[in-house]
Amino acid sequence: MLRSRLIAACIGVLPTCCGSETGTAVDATTLAPDESGSTTVIGSDDGSTSSADVDTSVADESSTGVAPPPIVPGLYAEYFAGYHDRVLARVEDGVDLLWGMDAPAPEVGADRFSVRWSGWLTPPSTGTYLLATETDDGVRLWIDGELVLDDWTPQFVTRNEIMRELVADVPVAIRIEYFEIDLEASARLSWAHDGLAEAPIGSEFLTTVEVSDDEPGPKPPYLNPVVPFDCPDPGVVAANEGDEAAYFMVCTGGTFPIRRSRDLVFWSDTGAALLPAGKPSWAANGNRNWAPEIHRVGDRWVAYFTTVDGGNTLSIGYATADDLLGPWEESPGPLVQDPVGVIDATYVEADAPYLFYKIDGNAVGQPTPIFARELSPDGLSFAPGSAPVQVLVNDGGSWEGGVVEAPWVVARDGMFYLFYSGNVYDNRYRTGVARSTAVTGPYEKHGPPILANNERWVGPGHGTVLAVDGLDYFFFHAWTNAGNGTHDGAAGRHGLVERIDWVDGWPRIHDGTPSRSWQPWPGHAQ
Repeated sequence: MLRSRLIAACIGVLPTCCGSETGTAVDATTLAPDESGSTTVIGSDDGSTSSADVDTSVADESSTGVAPPPIVPGLYAEYFAGYHDRVLARVEDGVDLLWGMDAPAPEVGADRFSVRWSGWLTPPSTGTYLLATETDDGVRLWIDGELVLDDWTPQFVTRNEIMRELVADVPVAIRIEYFEIDLEASARLSWAHDGLAEAPIGSEFLTTVEVSDDEPGPKPPYLNPVVPFDCPDPGVVAANEGDEAAYFMVCTGGTFPIRRSRDLVFWSDTGAALLPAGKPSWAANGNRNWAPEIHRVGDRWVAYFTTVDGGNTLSIGYATADDLLGPWEESPGPLVQDPVGVIDATYVEADAPYLFYKIDGNAVGQPTPIFARELSPDGLSFAPGSAPVQVLVNDGGSWEGGVVEAPWVVARDGMFYLFYSGNVYDNRYRTGVARSTAVTGPYEKHGPPILANNERWVGPGHGTVLAVDGLDYFFFHAWTNAGNGTHDGAAGRHGLVERIDWVDGWPRIHDGTPSRSWQPWPGHAQ
């Protein structure tokens, strides 16, 4: 009876008794079963383990009304397809799996999956144990809530070892997380000790209960580009679907197809588009459909975009929809026009809604100012009595050259930060930022660009700032470096995402250039 009470006490905490996904131990003391009349206390506040007589009668079947699951040999394995969906949960003898090019199960798939194993490890004797992993790809190991092994890297089969003091017949909580990217896959957890030759840890030393929780699947690092095809001027909006995050993206060109992602890393077509006809009915043509963005304004979606008016001059239009995937209703005519053309509109919510946009002066050899103008509450017209206010203009003697464009504004710590791009939209393109205490300025420029070229990427710019689980990200386009510092025009502009760090009141992105190495999954600090 005591054994059943102990298992009931562990319901809901077993998968987390080994620590959270980031390796942080739970606050509450965790109980683990043994074969005696005692309770093993695992992960107490001082980090020690001990045995004590504990009254667990509150957790028995009569008090909970739910029969506790039995303790069984092995580890509880949870498989996540696409790193998100728990599609398979079962007890496995241990971690000694060579999948090769095959899937662990049809519902898991052969690539892009992750696994979490959890339970207790009971050593047969006291002493120092070698614990070893051999995995293709990444692995993390927790013992009693402590992250003791962290090799969270895409790789071919790699061995990792740690030494750990264990006590005979005293179970310790164990948790292993693993991810697979592509190609072959395998995972093994072995141990060795005096008198015990190295071997995979067998089920006779492992126990678990079949209890799932709502913890998300382990997420691997990602590698740019996350959009490996031509997708210039990406406008991305977050739109949660129930309890799940979802992101929708539109890019320059054509009908403005709408793409969807659960994580900013993997994208798919939805089949929907902002302009199914390829242009608004009032536009002379659809040849210059540029820089679309979707925003939530009141109780509906509003998409602002660049196109041409009836006279083939660049202008700003909009479309509205109740559902993000449409149907979208186009504006009755342009919202913003100027004789030299106007492009790159973005919506900003401050004390009132504003529209920021660029006058296309560089097209006629003039300066290129960015203006802000207050909108009506519905975002479909300008507020009565409002007038455009110039918030930025290019400095022709700086890295900006003849252009500033692609504004995106975020509020943070009492300041408004205006992210923008400068110079010609080839390998000379860069990303800069300016800040102000008021949405309409005056804005102080950072000075040098915050995102420039490197040996892999050139021309980074025209992006969206997004918050993901308390962290900020910049989603933008960049060209592939042709090898000589110029851009590979045939490859187009790909979509990249980078974390933003805030240092001394300014945003910092990676090392000042787009990343070339694996980065923590969006929303994960490491």
